[in-house]
Amino acid sequence: MAAKIPLDVFAEQIVGGMVVSYRANAALLRALRQFVQGRLDTAFSRKAARLEVRTYERFVELILAGRKDIRHPHPRIAVSLGMMMVISTLYEVVVMPTRVTDWKGLLPKDDQALKRELTRAFLSYLDVEPPPRAPAGTTGPGRVPRRRA
Repeated sequence: MAAKIPLDVFAEQIVGGMVVSYRANAALLRALRQFVQGRLDTAFSRKAARLEVRTYERFVELILAGRKDIRHPHPRIAVSLGMMMVISTLYEVVVMPTRVTDWKGLLPKDDQALKRELTRAFLSYLDVEPPPRAPAGTTGPGRVPRRRA
């Protein structure tokens, strides 16, 4: 089913869900990371790492499913690295933030803007051609013009 959703829409849904989820679970994510990093050479951390990699690989494959619009020369690596950039940014900005006021004017002003910019960065890295812009007065490519009230 994921392959039937345009990549730009699918990426927006994924990134948007991640922004909401990371924001809602920031304290838990922060605690988990600190817990695992404090126990790097234990059976628990090795098992957690294997689970994380396996889940991540499935996630990458889901994004790649039927995606002929990725023009990056190495789509699998691009999707993986692009998602890692999104995740790393979310950790820096949402999960482990420093004083946000120090970064005013340098970071998106709210979560909607963060979602837009991360989605744009991800799709740009994959070298996905942006969808055509809708002409004024329409709701999107090939759609019926909006009615004026």
